[in-house]
Amino acid sequence: MNYARKKIVFDTSSLIPICLYPERAPAQIFKRAIFNHDLFASSETITELMAVLARPKFDAWRSANQRMAWGIFYQSVVIVIDSTVKIDDCRDVKDNKFLELAVSAQADILISSDIHLLELHPYRNMDIIKLKDFGERFF
Repeated sequence: MNYARKKIVFDTSSLIPICLYPERAPAQIFKRAIFNHDLFASSETITELMAVLARPKFDAWRSANQRMAWGIFYQSVVIVIDSTVKIDDCRDVKDNKFLELAVSAQADILISSDIHLLELHPYRNMDIIKLKDFGERFF
């Protein structure tokens, strides 16, 4: 286990299951990350998260009000910064915002379940890993 404080970026794909299933392992890993590490987001990544959380298809798991409340909670526990670089390295251009944020924050880890980001691991001295792997390595 590595207990050193890390700078971390979560992409939207890794946050949705945390919101929908607060009793499961991903949410427990996220809670520990809040207390033990520095989490970063940008206005652009938060906007995407809130738009995805608003999708009616998630009503079967949690109400829209619960999802929006979780999104507000998320905003309260992250450090919001502006991306200072422009990156165009990801095959899915919509995912470049997470690379830009991670590089701007000088993140140690980008947590994702998106294959387009995971295939870039390692990226500029940063790990791009799944939440499960993060939990195994750091808790």
